[in-house]
Order: sequence, then C-alpha cells, then structure tokens
Amino acid sequence: MKTDELTVNGVRIGGEGTKDEEEAQTIDLPSGSRAEVRKGHGRDLMRAQRAAAGEDASAVIFALIAELTRVDGRRIVYEEVLEMDLADVLALQDEVMGENFDRPPRRASQASFNPDSQSRS
Repeated sequence: MKTDELTVNGVRIGGEGTKDEEEAQTIDLPSGSRAEVRKGHGRDLMRAQRAAAGEDASAVIFALIAELTRVDGRRIVYEEVLEMDLADVLALQDEVMGENFDRPPRRASQASFNPDSQSRS
C-alpha cells in the first residue's frame, strides 16, 4: 500500500498535502522555528478531545494545536506541545484560536457610575 493511500478513520494521511494543508498559515515562532497552522474541522476537535482524555479541559487546546500544526515541516504530537517554549505555545495558541474561533469584538467598558443612584446624606 502506498503512503498516499493510508487513511485513519476515513482521513487520508501521508502523500500529497490536502487542500487545508495547502491553505495553512505560516508563522515564525519566537524560537526561530517555522510553523504551519491549518484551518480546523470538527474531526480535529474530536481527535484533540480524545488525546486529552482524562486531563484538564484546558489540555484540549494543546492537543488541538498538535492536530493542526506542523513545525519545521513535520507533524507534532500533544506531548511535544507540552514541552515547547512558552512563547512558541502562546504564539500557536493565538494562531489556532484566531483561525478557528470567532472572537466577539471588544466593547469599551461602560462606567457603572450613576449619579442618581448615590445615596444622599
């Protein structure tokens, strides 16, 4: 069997890059490595949840980073993300969250001061 014919749960692995991999964002990490982060899908989140099973809920984002990222041209695994420099992890987290999650626009905080609500002495 050729490597481009290998599939896991119906998802092709190996061989030529998929459309998502071709559209990956490339970022330079603070450590000097180059990372490619592709757009995620539901199956990526499902695999990330499986990889982080039994761990803290925040571990899912680390597993999702591993699912969606190639560093210096090679795939990485969850455990490698745990061992990365913090600056690299934060850069990848920002990229993954920014690409895959809608962020509501920040609203300026409104003053809670209301002169009519003050008690008068």
